[in-house]
Amino acid sequence: MKSPGDRGFTLIELIVVILLISILMVFAAPRLDVSFFTDHERKLSAWILLTVKTLKENAVKTQTINTLHIDLDANRMWTSAGEVTDETPRENEYVLPSGYRLLDVEFPDMDKITRGAAAVQFYKKGYSDKALIHIEDDDDTRSSFLIEPFLPHVKISETYIEF
Repeated sequence: MKSPGDRGFTLIELIVVILLISILMVFAAPRLDVSFFTDHERKLSAWILLTVKTLKENAVKTQTINTLHIDLDANRMWTSAGEVTDETPRENEYVLPSGYRLLDVEFPDMDKITRGAAAVQFYKKGYSDKALIHIEDDDDTRSSFLIEPFLPHVKISETYIEF
């Protein structure tokens, strides 16, 4: 029978557990740093993916048209809700990191928009405009982001694709 003082862990057992956790953290911490905090392309892709999904959900929930604005000249994107006017506030504005530039925005059966601004609409019934957003980095690597009308996610291609 154990006495009341025998309950719990010994000091050696606690030291071994802390040592094992420390060893795991030493190997895991550099991987987290590289994959989440220094990769601008992942941040850019994540912003586009999450923004498109949020805009589609908000359009249905609030029963208003939501818009993703793309300023090709200034390399920035932002969102707005409701009617778009000159005084519409910019929400959730994102400036592309240095080394990345917006090439163009393409809609089916329309010319590519290569200068100025483009707008992708998200409608009350849960669908959106079909659009391709093309991005290029300083190494001339191009990526395409396909916004599908009836799907909540964005398809990413690591090449330049067209309609």
